[in-house]
Amino acid sequence: MEDVQVSIDRIVVDFTDVLWDFFNRFHLTLRTHFNASLRLQEKGFKYHLHVRDGSHYLHVSYQLTFVPKSRKNLLRIECHPDSLVHFKSGLLPLKKTCREVLFVRCDVAFDIPLPITELFTLSLTGRNMHTWKGTRYSNQKHQRQVAGYCRVYDKKLERAEKQGKKISGELTRFEIVYAPKEKIPLHVLVQYPPSFNKYYLCSRLGSLEKLKLKLLERVIGMMNGELEQRQVTGYYRREIEKEMRTRPTLDFDNVAAEQWENAIAIPCAILVGAVSKVPVA
Repeated sequence: MEDVQVSIDRIVVDFTDVLWDFFNRFHLTLRTHFNASLRLQEKGFKYHLHVRDGSHYLHVSYQLTFVPKSRKNLLRIECHPDSLVHFKSGLLPLKKTCREVLFVRCDVAFDIPLPITELFTLSLTGRNMHTWKGTRYSNQKHQRQVAGYCRVYDKKLERAEKQGKKISGELTRFEIVYAPKEKIPLHVLVQYPPSFNKYYLCSRLGSLEKLKLKLLERVIGMMNGELEQRQVTGYYRREIEKEMRTRPTLDFDNVAAEQWENAIAIPCAILVGAVSKVPVA
């Protein structure tokens, strides 16, 4: 599958050992400039600050509720890479005050220059693929932050409806959550591109004329949303996978590896100012 472009969407980064005195000044500055409010929660992180400025957003969390009280705590930010550029001046001091900057997770987007109606998607790990309002999902909404969660949707239509932007040609986005088992120091993230081939199969459908009737019925049902993947027996899922692997298929791992450095360039440049390609001993 050719001309697939890789980018990252929502990214989550942790700053360790951030002093309370720093956080106090930090959130007051953000609240003053962007009219944001500070919220307290009893689970997860104690302090939450959601900042929005036009189309840009920044969510800040501080101090895990289950750890002993301390002057130094974990601070987490979540935003789109473009918003990192927008809030750059406010974020730069974080690098100087923390001990480490760690990558937690992000959404990796594969933009495919084909209509979604020509792409067949299959979960390879037992996740249930289903369709809701034209978007294909794996598992449920509350699992949005789980490694491997995905959604596949018509990016051309989404841009037209939400942003009023028209683009030439077709565009489908296959978006997958990359959440490594252990947090990765941000400056060496370039050495750890995501691996998704084990999770999903994405093939160009092409002609269906040669498919046997029962196989054809299930493929069409999964494509139009009438069938969820869990409603197709293991036998037919294996037969469908075998058939779809004979067609042009997206190699998630190779495509991601080739474009990973460019995809993470903005977060690395703004938050740590460096990218290390030297393997950690």
